[in-house]
Amino acid sequence: MAEVLELKPARRARGSVRLPGSKSICNRVLLLAALAQGETEVRGLLDADDTRVMRDALARLGIALRARSDAISIGGAGGPFPVKRADLFLGNAGTALRPLTAALALCGGEYAVSGVARMHERPIGDLVDALRAIGARIDYTGREGYPPLAIHEGRVRLAGPVPVKGEARMR
Repeated sequence: MAEVLELKPARRARGSVRLPGSKSICNRVLLLAALAQGETEVRGLLDADDTRVMRDALARLGIALRARSDAISIGGAGGPFPVKRADLFLGNAGTALRPLTAALALCGGEYAVSGVARMHERPIGDLVDALRAIGARIDYTGREGYPPLAIHEGRVRLAGPVPVKGEARMR
């Protein structure tokens, strides 16, 4: 029989709650800090496969990351990544692959982005189509609509809305 814990209504509450980190939010914070100007200190970053591959990818792109016991310091590039050629293996981290693909398409370099076999079954065609619509040069190096990708220096122009379908279906 399940034990029941009854909580009586409280008039007020006091204290703090530390929520577990979100790999999606953490990877976006890492990417934004890497592109920003100056030093960004992040506390409470989730330690997960997705955030580890993002940190590794950023380091390979020339971003300085210094871990301490309670925080990580990210030296931002202040714009595009300094490394203009890189092969990036992102495991099964869709939370790293998608935003990083968009950033790389704007950075003016030659990049190969891949992951584990399961990652290569996850659709990315809507994102690639949207990036191509603004001038990015991205090729599929495997099956059309799925990673792995080759990202080339393109002529990205941001001059209005870009339609994004977002109707991805797993096959």
